[in-house]
Amino acid sequence: MSDNNDCDVAAVFLAVLVFALPLTLLIPGFSVWNVVPKFRVTRFHFVSQDVTWLQINAGIITVLTIFFCLYLEIRKRKLDDMVENVLTVSQATDATLEVERGRQAAAVKVCVELLDASTEHYEQLALLRDELQKRNVMKRQYPPAIELSSSEMCA
Repeated sequence: MSDNNDCDVAAVFLAVLVFALPLTLLIPGFSVWNVVPKFRVTRFHFVSQDVTWLQINAGIITVLTIFFCLYLEIRKRKLDDMVENVLTVSQATDATLEVERGRQAAAVKVCVELLDASTEHYEQLALLRDELQKRNVMKRQYPPAIELSSSEMCA
């Protein structure tokens, strides 16, 4: 059947049943169990037994409880697997972050060492520049010229 309904007949019937059963409590003297026909369960051909509503209800509740517990166990296992996966990813992320922190610390250490070395080189270059300027100033200063007096020139 290819109609545009999203729900099938069984789901609609179950929904009506679930919502209508509590409404029957409002009718005085009415019981759903009086409407439902009684039946007889025969296990073996030589042993027959009448099953009471109490036994049927107890059996249904027991079966539903077992199915519900199985459902909860399946959900618990799925959630445990998901938690385990998340913890594994979290641990891998933490390990990766720790390695990255180590790399960054090493890079910062190398940068600090390079900065220290460049500071020392800069200081040495500044000292050399000052020394070269002093030498150039000394070369430019000539000793005082001795001027010959007129009497020495004639001699």
